[in-house]
Amino acid sequence: MMKFTRRAIATVALLAALPISLPVTAQSFPSKPLHLVVGFPPGGGSDTLARTLGLRLTEQLGQPVVVENRPGANGNIGAEIAAKLPADGYNLLLISLSQAINASLYVKLKYNLVKDFTPVAMIGSVPNTVVIFPEMGVTSVKELIARAKKEPGKISYASSGLGSPEHLAGEIFSSMAGINMIHVPYKGSGQSVIDLAAGHVMVGFNTLPSVIAQSKAGKVRILAVTTPKRSPSNPDVPTVAEAAIPGFEMATWYALVAPTGTPTAAVKRLNEEVAKAVNSQEMKTRMATFGADPQVMAPDELGSYIRSEIDKFQKVVKAIGVQVE
Repeated sequence: MMKFTRRAIATVALLAALPISLPVTAQSFPSKPLHLVVGFPPGGGSDTLARTLGLRLTEQLGQPVVVENRPGANGNIGAEIAAKLPADGYNLLLISLSQAINASLYVKLKYNLVKDFTPVAMIGSVPNTVVIFPEMGVTSVKELIARAKKEPGKISYASSGLGSPEHLAGEIFSSMAGINMIHVPYKGSGQSVIDLAAGHVMVGFNTLPSVIAQSKAGKVRILAVTTPKRSPSNPDVPTVAEAAIPGFEMATWYALVAPTGTPTAAVKRLNEEVAKAVNSQEMKTRMATFGADPQVMAPDELGSYIRSEIDKFQKVVKAIGVQVE
């Protein structure tokens, strides 16, 4: 009969008590709910897209996708929180053009978009808009520019935060049009749209998803979209380039990333499922209702795209001269 020493017995007991870490495989993942952090308040473009995608992924994966809004600092608060979450495949962050801009806009960031996150999947892009309070009394971009030239420094425009895509769109628009408008930053596009509809600010450069409901209700008026081509969901709305400012272009994209170190198998599965979701007719139809254009990229392709956007907007931020401590 085999005899065991007290030390051997203690060692076996200790090993038995340790948690067994099994590798994540595409077949076993996911086995519990997923957590999706959104760095902006409910009601904005990021939140709308996150919840739309979350519902679709919940159906496909058989596990709930729980969206958590952690707004503040133009999406930085949510990103800081997400960067510290376990890299187990169950924690995701919805990023947008905002985070690429933040890389050069903020002097001190507590996260690095490239180093602290692993690219997972591109979701799509949406046009920004030139949108106004209807009682302002203008019906076109040319009329807006003419009004702003007559009243320099008196017309206010809202954005979802200092250095946000809406802010940069407004500054580029003003520069190219030769006008001076007052920037009013908010903590998210949801509240800025509410104030625009109430007439507290006159103009916005919000994403199409965040203003489309208020537009249909007649509470705001969309004068133009900022993409090179008209939005398929709103074909009667001209582009800024064709309406008044040739060469003007701005679009906001959205993607999923995960904390660095997330298992490759989980990233691969999520990328495949997001691609399946955005290519489904149901999702295409849903995204079209708020002017979003579905896009698909492999993780490495998305990583290259994010880096190129950081470089691109570093030049824009420097040219405008905006920086946040």
